Amino acid sequence: MKVYDAITLIIKAVNDQVSNCLRYNLNCLDPPCITSGQLDSYGLKSYSSKASFWRAIESIVSKYNGVVVFRGRFGVFKLLIVHSIEESYRIENTSIYVDSLDCEYVNCSIVPKTHSLRIYLEGSYSDRVIFRMNIITLLKLAISENPYFRECLERFSEEPFKESNIIHIASCSLGVLSKHRIIYDILFNRYPKNIIEVLRHIPVLRNILIPLPHYKG
Repeated sequence: MKVYDAITLIIKAVNDQVSNCLRYNLNCLDPPCITSGQLDSYGLKSYSSKASFWRAIESIVSKYNGVVVFRGRFGVFKLLIVHSIEESYRIENTSIYVDSLDCEYVNCSIVPKTHSLRIYLEGSYSDRVIFRMNIITLLKLAISENPYFRECLERFSEEPFKESNIIHIASCSLGVLSKHRIIYDILFNRYPKNIIEVLRHIPVLRNILIPLPHYKG
């Protein structure tokens, strides 16, 4: 499997996991983004196709683990991408994988050993880690406080490499952050004039999206 296709599948799976967290009112403090058991739902049913996916994941981990996704006023935020083979927990009679805490409230089956992928957003200042949260948890909280963000995430997950969708979810994220002034002031020296100014703080996108001569935002 190509890395491009694997990333697209991961983003789709993240959106689905967040939707499940909300639908079943789960805590979702540290759930996987995707496991081998969930790959069937995305058309990867054979051993060879699943093995190809996890090889692509290893390529992603080697290249993008620790990638800076935002460089703010105080410190940086990175993505931590963790691929492991571990005991996992699945809600009975579903393909929904959760963390052990949620199994105290719903009936779970234990899957002894399975490939699992987790993604964390980590914020650090100097050499100190000041923030680390599972990306599923973070997105669930964003939607819980700002229901409109759900549409933003769903649209992005459909075509995550489409320029307009990247700009759209960045705009939605800025709207969420603007409601938390303390966090906002930590990230930005001044109020951004438009979303392009925000994107300049995201090194991984800078070369792709900036400059955008046709963008009038």
